Amino acid sequence: MHAQKLVERAADALDQRRHDMAIELYLQAVTLEPDHLEARKGLRKAELAKYEAYYPSALTRLFGTLGARIAAGFAKILKNHEKRMIACEKILRKDPRNTAVSMALAEAALAAGHEGAAIAAYHGILVSEPEHLEALKGIGRLLYRRGEIPAALEAYEKAVKLDPRDQEAARMRKNLAAEISITKTGIDRAQHSRDVLRDRTQVQELEESARLVRGRDEIEKAVKGIEEKVREEPDNPRLQAELGARYAALNRFDEAIAAYERAFELERTNFSHREKAGDLRIRRYERKIRDAVAAGDEALARALREERLAFLVEEYRARVREHPTDLVLHFQLGKALYETGDLDGAIGEFQQTVRDPRRKIESLTMLGNCFLGKGMYDLAENQLQKALDEMPGMSDRSKDILYALGNLKEKQEKFEEALAQYKRIYEVDIGFRDVAERIQSLKQRIGES
Repeated sequence: MHAQKLVERAADALDQRRHDMAIELYLQAVTLEPDHLEARKGLRKAELAKYEAYYPSALTRLFGTLGARIAAGFAKILKNHEKRMIACEKILRKDPRNTAVSMALAEAALAAGHEGAAIAAYHGILVSEPEHLEALKGIGRLLYRRGEIPAALEAYEKAVKLDPRDQEAARMRKNLAAEISITKTGIDRAQHSRDVLRDRTQVQELEESARLVRGRDEIEKAVKGIEEKVREEPDNPRLQAELGARYAALNRFDEAIAAYERAFELERTNFSHREKAGDLRIRRYERKIRDAVAAGDEALARALREERLAFLVEEYRARVREHPTDLVLHFQLGKALYETGDLDGAIGEFQQTVRDPRRKIESLTMLGNCFLGKGMYDLAENQLQKALDEMPGMSDRSKDILYALGNLKEKQEKFEEALAQYKRIYEVDIGFRDVAERIQSLKQRIGES
């Protein structure tokens, strides 16, 4: 199921005050798309709503999250950032007002390369603490890094209102305002604008402020230099690729894609040019989706997600043709096919990637999910059990597989067997997903006390 569909179901559950179901659906969505802003905001909102009437005592929160805290600590030491994100989410499920853990989640997300998830973690803090200065500054920093200047400026303006003496917020607000002013007044094209040049004082003030925004300014200068070289050597693939990288750093996606595609035309044996163009098309889709969500246009966001998914399938198929022995690419293609609902195609890919020791457990699990989707319960159980057998001891991943096995048994109406799977999880992690609620429901169904 697509992440957005899970989010829509979660929002409906939240409206009906079915908090546990909403939390579970949101968690599934962020597992599929770690950077899904709407899902992470909704997750925090649902967790806070669950404890709206009462909030657990400090002692209850401490003991209820002890295992997750230990896991988060070890993950931090081992620099396993994805694992630390999962542990933080487990703590927040029972202690959603814990700002320190939300900040740790943002830190882990950044280290794992999930900027969107980090932004969402900061937004999660603002759900319960709208005037949290560090969260606002964190959002501002990341939005600026992404080139979303007006949104970054808005975050810093809120931060300055909270603390006018904060040097970072005040400096960045000034710099971003200057950058926007330069764009609006055409300063970057001043050599062609007599009207702007008439007010030399304004030009000097704005340019002085803009010099503080070093990163973007330096890239812009580099772009102009490379563009000049490209005009002199239009058939140089290295220059075209370098220009594409600079454009990409400025989020000028159309120009970056065109430059990489030109580099590939000139150097057909270098597939990295074509793949970089493909990666940028994916980033362009993600930017358009974020813009549509921000504008409240869910229909457009949904259509763009479908387009993005179709492109992912096309892109990874092309890469698999170019690198047929690369099992990582086969796995990425399998996941994209699974999300589109092409279960047979996904099965074909995952049956290859089980040979990769790095992807074996994930591949077996995905095969189980594919067979489950096709209603082939015996084959699904076989793959999931193989995945479980590969994992000695009890870990988060093994709990996920046991949960999937329990769900499979429920679909088969083998309620006692489903209960047995859920109990194995409950013995070691009472707070895992909605396992406690499922156990209670199954006990009532089969008449067990």
